[in-house]
Amino acid sequence: MHWIEGFLATYGLIVVYFGVIIEGDSVLIAAGFLAHQGVMDPYGVFLAAFAGSLTSDQLLYYLGRYFADTRLVKKQVERPAFAKVLELIKTHRVLFILGFRFTYGVRTISPIAIGIAGVPAGLYTVLNVSAAIVWAALITGIGYLFGQLIERYAGRLHGIETKVVIALAIGLAVVAAGHLGRRWFMRRQASLGTTGSIDKSG
Repeated sequence: MHWIEGFLATYGLIVVYFGVIIEGDSVLIAAGFLAHQGVMDPYGVFLAAFAGSLTSDQLLYYLGRYFADTRLVKKQVERPAFAKVLELIKTHRVLFILGFRFTYGVRTISPIAIGIAGVPAGLYTVLNVSAAIVWAALITGIGYLFGQLIERYAGRLHGIETKVVIALAIGLAVVAAGHLGRRWFMRRQASLGTTGSIDKSG
């Protein structure tokens, strides 16, 4: 067994778990691609992604609800998007909780804002679990689809190194696309007469 295969077999799902917490979509899409290539177990990738996403958003919720006076939370509250997020929570809290994972630019601040807004923990947890399941399945599936498309046009891939390099390239492409999207959004906001930046999507 190649050492990379051994590493992924032993630590791959741990990498996915923490990678989802830190970066989100790009890590999971890359892992979904590796699952299509038989390097990682697709069900394991899904479960690790679900657990990582749920852990992160539950912790951020409790941080906002019980530690709103800390410097970390206050820094998030000062972001330009925070007031808009609070407004959406007050008017459409169920839909917002179900959808914030899929909304560009508010992935990190949303659970904090939900906690600050006083949404009951039980309601948030039920909705958050449901949304995390859908998100993990969808993004893993997108990565899996990348594998199908690449094989359709480039043929079957051989060699663990090739598969890992392509997975990394896919992940970096997602990060780059997010960066370009963030820059476009900031320019659009500036053209509308607003200033400031938006929270990262991871």
